[in-house]
This record gives sequence, C-alpha cells and structure tokens, in this order.
Amino acid sequence: MAKQVSLKATFRSGSGRQQARKTRESAQIPAIIYGSHIQPTSIQVDARELDRIFKHATSENMLVDLTLDENGKISNRLAFIQEIQHDPLTDRVLHLDFHEIRADEKLHARVAVIAIGEPEGVRTGGGVLAQMLRELEVECLPKDLPDSIEVDVSALLIGSNIHVHELKVPANLTVLNQADVSVFTVSAPLKEEVVVAATPLTEPELIKKKEDGEEPAKAGDAKTPAKPAADAKGADAKPAEKKAEKK
Repeated sequence: MAKQVSLKATFRSGSGRQQARKTRESAQIPAIIYGSHIQPTSIQVDARELDRIFKHATSENMLVDLTLDENGKISNRLAFIQEIQHDPLTDRVLHLDFHEIRADEKLHARVAVIAIGEPEGVRTGGGVLAQMLRELEVECLPKDLPDSIEVDVSALLIGSNIHVHELKVPANLTVLNQADVSVFTVSAPLKEEVVVAATPLTEPELIKKKEDGEEPAKAGDAKTPAKPAADAKGADAKPAEKKAEKK
C-alpha cells in the first residue's frame, strides 16, 4: 500500500507566477487541491514539512491526510499527490497538485516498475537489460495503491521479454496499459567491428646506383645501346690498296 502521511495546509489567495514566487520566498510551496466533489482551491504547504515527508518516502506516490485551514475553518481531506513540479536545476519542489479522493472511490495513478534480480541472459551471455516502461497506469481504491510494482527479471534470456499482461500485480489493482506492451527486454551484446583500410600495393621504384658522374637511371627509362666499334683491320685495308695503285 502507498504510504499515507499527514500534512498541514493553508488557504492561498491570489494566483499567477508572481504570487507563486512570493509564496516560495516565505518558505511555503504553492499547491492546488481539486476533485470531482469540490472546486479547485489554491493552497500552500510548509516547505520544510514537505522535505521531511519526501526524505523518508520510497516514492512520491503517496496518500496525504491533509489538514486544511481556510481562514480559520479547519477541515480534513484525503488526497493523492497527483503531480509534482521540480526545478530542473536544483530539483527543488515548485508546485504540487493534490487530488481529493474518497476512501470508497477508485483513483487513477501511476506506479513505478522496479526490476529485481539479474537476467540470465545478462549474467551468462553478456546481454543488455532494457526497461521499456517505467510506470504503470493503474486503477484501484486508495487502500490498495502500492508504492511500486517489483518484477523478477532473473529468468530472462537474450531475446526474451516481459509484457504488461505477464506482470504479477495485486488482485485489487487494475492495470490500464495495453497488455502486449513490453516492460523489460534483454538484447544481444553489441559486436565491435574492426575496419581495416585497404592500402593499394605499388611496385617500388628502382633507382640505379650513380656511377662515373652519370645521373641515376629511373625505372622505365631504356638505355640506348652503344654502337659497336669499327674493325681495326678493315679500317686499314683500303688505304694500303690505294698506295699500291700509285706505284
């Protein structure tokens, strides 16, 4: 059952951002209480009392026995904290919505879903547990409202799911979410792919060693073959024949 706490509140006159800022500056938290049987009423609660309540609470899902002082007229209201506005930077409470309810009247609320245990697929297969739905929309009497709903996920294997219709919830609790929605799933571990860049193979350039003052020959250059030297015997034969003719 959701925790039930006692809290004092006083009537708050005025509305708007400026009035709400003045209320916070006086160590009060602006709030509103509404319900099907009453007109919406602007109220304020002590900031320190509110901090004390939330400090010892397991969740913000709680029933409040609200003692309301309306200009000297005291009344008791059973209310459910319907919504809490927080400062995005400091997480300080900025505003509260109280929904007045009756003990014999069913209420609609959101209840946190909490995983219990370590999935088999995570423990032995290196899988990853993902929670797809963190709150359930429920309907019940105030006395049957739970703080949270615990779900045993230890039997989940890789690729397995737990759907809304498979949750074990109290008998007097009606779940309003679609039955086939996944609440928990275990997925396979991500594989790291190593990509090696292909480097084209090129034939190295051959450079001939420089000799006798010549420039090194580059690869692909064809050296012109040297002409063969004239035959010494053949070169001297013709002049000898001419000398013989003169004689």
